[in-house]
Amino acid sequence: MDINEILGESSKPGSLVPTKSAIYVWGYNHSGQTGRKDKERQLRIPKQLPPELFGCPAGNNARWLDIACGREHTAAVASDGSLFTWGANEFGQLGDGSEEGRKYPKRVKQLESEFVKSVACGAHCTAAIAEPRDNDGTISKSRLWVWGQNQGSNSPRLFWGAFKPDTMIRQVSCGAVHVVALSEDGMLQSWGYNEYGQLGHGVTCEGLQAARVITAYAKFLDDAPEPVRVTEVSCGEYHSAALCEMGEV
Repeated sequence: MDINEILGESSKPGSLVPTKSAIYVWGYNHSGQTGRKDKERQLRIPKQLPPELFGCPAGNNARWLDIACGREHTAAVASDGSLFTWGANEFGQLGDGSEEGRKYPKRVKQLESEFVKSVACGAHCTAAIAEPRDNDGTISKSRLWVWGQNQGSNSPRLFWGAFKPDTMIRQVSCGAVHVVALSEDGMLQSWGYNEYGQLGHGVTCEGLQAARVITAYAKFLDDAPEPVRVTEVSCGEYHSAALCEMGEV
């Protein structure tokens, strides 16, 4: 499966997949989120994770497509479409079906039949966009998989939410306790907790909220909401932001 064919239009303009790349980690390491088993709890300078941790021969680094960090877990996508996770796992955010933490990277077996393109981490959950490796053209090339806290599973599960089945997913972003997914046609859906209005549904409420499409956006705070086409989305801990087609926030 050719990497350029898989990434296609999902790649950012002008971006190139490097022929060789490495992962560097630093900072708090209480749960092993820096991937350094039995090492110091804090890394004050960036240190490279050796390729052997990912099953690569010594001296031959894998190429990496994406990396994301949660509160105390990490996920990285290799150029062969494999997803690796490590760190805290009390909510199943590592996607291995357990709730046992792990201080070293391990491939997510449940997604081995998928070519993972990108990954996002919330505080205690993970989401990935992937394409089936054996795709006869009848299956969406960019499907959303979710797992961990409030995602209904400790293993990756296919998630359509409020979108129609086989909707092409362009991007996903995770906050502390909410998730927002962007479709290729510029629509957003959000789910999770909404005590600060981070889901963008026009209300605040307590408790876990099901996925809903965000249907209207106010150009200015006092304007009436109107539909727009979204091109990019990002979640903070308890808020969200998006760019529309005209480049407005």
